[in-house]
Amino acid sequence: MAVVNQVQQPTDLPETSLSPQETRNCLRMMMLIRRFEERTYREYTKPGHHIGGFCHLYSGQEAVAVGLAAIYHQGKDYLINGYRDHGHALALGMEPRAAMAELFGRATGCSKGKGGSMHFFQAQLGNLGGHGIVGGHIPLGTGAAFACSYKKNAGVCFTLFGDGALNQGAFNESMNLASLWKLPCIFICENNGVAMGTQVVRSSAENDLAKRGSAYAMPCKNVDGNDIDAVISAAREAADRARAGNGPSYLVMNTYRFRGHSMSDPLQYRTKDELERARQNDPILIYEKRLRSRGIIDDAALQQIEHEVADIVNDAVLFAENSPYPDLSELYTNVLSETYPLQK
Repeated sequence: MAVVNQVQQPTDLPETSLSPQETRNCLRMMMLIRRFEERTYREYTKPGHHIGGFCHLYSGQEAVAVGLAAIYHQGKDYLINGYRDHGHALALGMEPRAAMAELFGRATGCSKGKGGSMHFFQAQLGNLGGHGIVGGHIPLGTGAAFACSYKKNAGVCFTLFGDGALNQGAFNESMNLASLWKLPCIFICENNGVAMGTQVVRSSAENDLAKRGSAYAMPCKNVDGNDIDAVISAAREAADRARAGNGPSYLVMNTYRFRGHSMSDPLQYRTKDELERARQNDPILIYEKRLRSRGIIDDAALQQIEHEVADIVNDAVLFAENSPYPDLSELYTNVLSETYPLQK
């Protein structure tokens, strides 16, 4: 069994201070991300598919992206992550049309059709994008946190990576530097239990990945990454600490992905029983049940959301299909920037 399924679930969660409308918005966004990703799978795998290249789906991990977005300060904060980046881009406010068009390689995509699945950027929202080199972006997130510290704007950088990135030297070097300089960097490991197809128990001598940060004099915490309330509470605590000038934190969001590492992954390393157990811990079902118990949502409201997100994703696919491919001249644009317009 993967370590991710052995994490003890909290029995009483701290109050997240979200209004009823905000909780409904969180559920809606998780459902939109799931619908978007499952439609992406269909478009990639059907005959004559529109999506090529590498593609990494986020199905099952939605609570992490949406929970972080709930406390994100647009105009001050930054977020940077690895190649499983669709969910975070949508949660921060990227239009589904621009996201799907990028997957289709069209000029109307968020990276003008030149980045594809692994490179969803939106600088005006502080989304510093997805990155294809495992762990290679962690120093970049540390640098963005340094910019926030230098400008003294109370901004933070949420720096996300998978469990496989912990074995990269860049992870350790960045954690050490951020702690030395008390940078407002929130290091977040999205631990879905496997690095590509290798379980944590086979690749890490210490199976509790939160302990891997204990050498760097910062708070290190395991979080139930399938529970959005737990994500919000832990992320807010870390962000408040960073905004106050008290330095970085390291959070391990223990979660699960329902699809393979990429589109070519048949998931042979996961048993049927494990997958069935994981489906019982679906972050969307957990939150839906909680909002029902609080009287915030009912069958009619849920059905309305389902129709809305289906229409949004269908529209995004039609938009992408009807968008042009980039002109050949785009081969020479956006190759080098002498300056970067950092947020004030």
